Amino acid sequence: MTMIIDPARCTGCRSCLIACKGYTATAAGHFNTRMLEDEDDHGRVAFIPVQCNQCDDPPCVRSCAVGATFKLDNGIVVTDWARCTACGACLAACPYGARFADTRHGGRADKCDFCQDRLLQGRVPVCVEACSSGARLFGNREKPRGEFAACLRQATFRVLQPELGTGPNVLYVEHRQYQPMATEEP
Repeated sequence: MTMIIDPARCTGCRSCLIACKGYTATAAGHFNTRMLEDEDDHGRVAFIPVQCNQCDDPPCVRSCAVGATFKLDNGIVVTDWARCTACGACLAACPYGARFADTRHGGRADKCDFCQDRLLQGRVPVCVEACSSGARLFGNREKPRGEFAACLRQATFRVLQPELGTGPNVLYVEHRQYQPMATEEP
């Protein structure tokens, strides 16, 4: 599963953060997504939402001595809180700063899981649904459909920290090379 984020379309409204916070009820002061601000070549502000990248080769999984952090068959990285010892190794291993210790639950690791429960119902992650500017797309790269498929075909992408070789599954549109469709398929 892959998330595409188009910083050129992101207005920085933080609807994705608010919707995620409301849906996942993360601990006070913690969010599954954070918003970075950058400038493009023309001095315009660009907003960059950052979350768990659901890596193909996730450092957090390798760092977990008890196997509490693992990948599901669909590629999404999750944490089994029943096995998590709250050692913090996965937090330190994540190069994207996408994990945090949930103090309400003994410091166990928490992070974005692409709203796994919604995916099982055939729905998209809540951040995608909440994005009024259409800056977020979500889908299966092996069976792309609709706007997601069009973007995959037409756009150039970058990932965060490509030199690490983690194989992130959050892609950022590099150039505005595709035309959004009038309607989106689920």
